[in-house]
Amino acid sequence: MKTLLLFDIDGTMLRAEGATYKAVMRTFRELFGTAKIIDIRDLIGATDRGIFKDASKKLLDRQLTEAEMKAVEKRYLELLPGELAVASFHVKPGVKGLLSLLKTKKDIIMGLETGNLEKAAYMKLKQGGLDGYFKFGGFGSDSESRPEIVRKAIERAQQKSASAIKPANTFIIGDAPADIKAGQEAGIVTIAVGTGLLPREEVLAAGPDYFLEDLSDIPAFLKIIGYDDNRTAQ
Repeated sequence: MKTLLLFDIDGTMLRAEGATYKAVMRTFRELFGTAKIIDIRDLIGATDRGIFKDASKKLLDRQLTEAEMKAVEKRYLELLPGELAVASFHVKPGVKGLLSLLKTKKDIIMGLETGNLEKAAYMKLKQGGLDGYFKFGGFGSDSESRPEIVRKAIERAQQKSASAIKPANTFIIGDAPADIKAGQEAGIVTIAVGTGLLPREEVLAAGPDYFLEDLSDIPAFLKIIGYDDNRTAQ
């Protein structure tokens, strides 16, 4: 029986403080000459393309044309590596140890569930030395809808698995209500972590199936996904 784990990136596995925000603001300044700013809290749980559209409304008071959206994406991806290099960057507690252990389990499939554009996602993972753990996922370049991103990740996981993956054996791990709500809509198990920017109470209000302060309690995580005394994977 395969177990699918879908991990969010920002706030769940790592934090690149201000990198996305600064790259977005620089992109709009360079392309459109904007001077206003938007609240960084608007970026929590959003998709990159959703962020670009929201920034356009607030900074330009209009929607981007298709050509402008492509230009914004291109420039953002060009600027992001530099912002990541100077950001206060850290991998969240327990993440590397947990991923290293899970990678040894043959019946566990690990993927991503993130609002980042696919290229941006792997830029951030590479900065934290986590890119080698993930070969697929659902990304902000697939859709602006979080539930659709989750569905795309599940679809890609099914393509990699010789056997069907049941919803009861599919878990989403995220720090924001948007992650939890997307998992609920997809009918899978939701695990919230308290490592993001939002208050714990706000995350819990989304009604996750499980809550962990962070991912450093590996035995607790393994028990949640079914690796307790009655099940071990080799």
